[in-house]
Amino acid sequence: MHFNVVTNPTHTLLLSEFSFKPNEKQCDPKLCQKYQQLVSSLMYLMIGFAVVKLAQQMANPSNDHYRVGLHLCRYLLAICRYQLVYNGLNNKLLVAYSDSD
Repeated sequence: MHFNVVTNPTHTLLLSEFSFKPNEKQCDPKLCQKYQQLVSSLMYLMIGFAVVKLAQQMANPSNDHYRVGLHLCRYLLAICRYQLVYNGLNNKLLVAYSDSD
């Protein structure tokens, strides 16, 4: 699967001016397929709220929806080297929770 992603990293998860509204027009079938591939790939990474909102538009995405999905890819590029660091210096316990599902 290949996406034409602009490789300019961004440090914001979503575009601030974008509002998740349904597309009022019928989308182009090629755009719909590209959008579905993009959101499916993002769901694999599961970036919570943003991916869920993108997934709600799978049946009839707009160009703006696709643009926001690509923005999310650029965000992931920007943060791919982030990591959680626990050095134990503050003598606090590390507590973790897991969902068995």
